[in-house]
Amino acid sequence: MSFSYDVSTDRGKVRLYVQDTTGGSSGTSVFSDADIDAFLEINNDSVWLASADGCRARAAAAIPSAFDLEIGNGAIEIDKRKIAAYWIGLAEKYEARASSSADQIVEFIDSFDLRIDGIGIDRSEYVGDI
Repeated sequence: MSFSYDVSTDRGKVRLYVQDTTGGSSGTSVFSDADIDAFLEINNDSVWLASADGCRARAAAAIPSAFDLEIGNGAIEIDKRKIAAYWIGLAEKYEARASSSADQIVEFIDSFDLRIDGIGIDRSEYVGDI
């Protein structure tokens, strides 16, 4: 699987927007160069629409591991369904950006606090319109 990351290219911009900026020999990339190129080709080289498709692909990949678990009347709660919802919401923001004029301000995400505890449980908080 080939991987390149250069933000001066459309492929690099899509990688930046879909948060897939590490790869190469570490093998931690989500998409290959061919995947990113396919997103661009399908969307007539629109970086925003290609990024939206990449986000949807990440949401689809998160669905098999999505679950909601509550232990002890809410003492411990794990909700991994929010991960897919995050990617879908981001895809919608990118689509809005693709159809907006250059002078229109589009909000992507207010903020998110990514936290994984010591035993690997996602305790992240996603704040915004998503």
